[in-house]
Amino acid sequence: MGDDTGQIPESPGIRGEDGTMKYLLTGHEMADADANTSQVLGIPSIVLMERAALAVADEITKRFRAPARVTILAGPGNNGADGLAVGRLLIDRGYMVQFLLLDPKEPRKGSSAWTQRRILEAYGIKPEPFDEDRMTAFAPCVIVDALFGTGLGRPLTGTAAVIAEAANAYRARTGCSVAGLDLPSGISSEDGAVMGCAVKCDFTVTFAYYKRGHFLYPGCSYCGETILRQIGIHDRSFTCDGGEIPEMVMPEREDISELIRRREPGGNKGTFGKILIIAGSYAMCGAALLCAESCMRAGAGMVKVFTREENRVIIQEKLPEAMLTVYSAFPENEQLRAEAAQELSERLMKDLEWADAVAVGPAIGREEEARVLVKTLLQEVCDKAPYGNARRKTLQGIVVDADALRLIASDPELDELMRHRDKDTECILTPHLAEFADLAHITVKEAAADRIAPMRELCARYGCTVIGKDARTLIASAGIRQISMITKGNSGMATAGSGDVLTGITAAMLLSVSHGEGRGYRAAQAAAFIHAEAGDAARDSLGEHSMTAGDLIRAERGVFRLLAE
Repeated sequence: MGDDTGQIPESPGIRGEDGTMKYLLTGHEMADADANTSQVLGIPSIVLMERAALAVADEITKRFRAPARVTILAGPGNNGADGLAVGRLLIDRGYMVQFLLLDPKEPRKGSSAWTQRRILEAYGIKPEPFDEDRMTAFAPCVIVDALFGTGLGRPLTGTAAVIAEAANAYRARTGCSVAGLDLPSGISSEDGAVMGCAVKCDFTVTFAYYKRGHFLYPGCSYCGETILRQIGIHDRSFTCDGGEIPEMVMPEREDISELIRRREPGGNKGTFGKILIIAGSYAMCGAALLCAESCMRAGAGMVKVFTREENRVIIQEKLPEAMLTVYSAFPENEQLRAEAAQELSERLMKDLEWADAVAVGPAIGREEEARVLVKTLLQEVCDKAPYGNARRKTLQGIVVDADALRLIASDPELDELMRHRDKDTECILTPHLAEFADLAHITVKEAAADRIAPMRELCARYGCTVIGKDARTLIASAGIRQISMITKGNSGMATAGSGDVLTGITAAMLLSVSHGEGRGYRAAQAAAFIHAEAGDAARDSLGEHSMTAGDLIRAERGVFRLLAE
């Protein structure tokens, strides 16, 4: 049922028309696909425009009953022409439509905007220059933002900025809904940045493919509900002229389900993998517990925790399923410290011989004991003499997180060992933004502004896969052009221990995904998706304010049930 404004309520969210992995495009990629569809495949651009306008008109019709009042804010380019076509279709359906132009001068003859204005003239309609008082007097219950969309490459200034701010103010004052065409004007399609100012939309209808700006913050919060509609631009539009498919994808549940191997009915605990968790320093046993339990919930057959002596009792009480190796703090005496370091290294080497995969870093600290642990592990997986000659077993993979990342970033010897890792051992790094900035030797501000280029450099440096944790997690891997963005997850996951849970899941996935080239990338995709979907399940039952990292572990089981369906 609608209310007295004509609005028909609809639940928020992000939805497409199928459940498969989708590309996330930049504005340039979308422009190339659009051009190829028309110029190479031969589908006229006016046909694509009419299909886009029809999709928007249909969405407005679902939400608002005629004769609701609709104001079209039209820019001078193709996005504005789309808006004019939307308004014309709504007139045909009995809506009252006002057309306000950013630039009232005559468009270039033969352009899409020129064509759409000629059609409106045949309807007896002449669009007017934008005037805030004129819009207010018309009193729309829907504003259609058709100023710029994905084509904007510079900040909104001048009249465009005035219109955007006027639309936002009117929406805030009246409760009017704003519909975005393709992308809210002022939002970068590349990285979701607000370029000067931007239109705040309640829903955005995008065409053919999602754009990166629909999911990256802060742009994501300007889109409202994002609705994907097909208009006749498909994957062949990228490759028909010898081009490449888009760089970025967003995995869906079906994609992740295909990555994870089905468990062998006749298997045993050894079949499903032995994972060593090196985590937890003095008074920091929580990280070890969370990492180990999440690893078990993610399907590991056997888990052993390598941690400080002080953590023994609580781990044995809270997680009796895990095996345990403990060590003590180094003594003050220099000679005794050297002997303790050698003993610690030898103890760890025995457990590395046992393990199939290793996760290292959560809350191990950055003292000398932690450095010995990281160095010993990296020596065991190093192919540089003399270390490579002494190795007894090739680990299938290692996951490096938290304090271990900080140690590698600050220690040239550890960095050197990482760079000479035997590439038969998959390596996944799981840094949050600050840890990533340390590893890439850039500022946090620089890392936040552009993660993709430094992520690729880091992958190439270490021959590894990187899970770049943030509000939107990105995954990149050495030698793989594709980048994944995990679009699930929520702010409730920004809580202590959430990263430790991801580390445990990632270690389990190293042994659970299908073997072969790119296994580290596939494991990282699966782990980050499962982690995010568990976060959404916990939010749905508890709310974002009340979530803890332990809730993510409890939600894992439901995620795996869905993946197995």
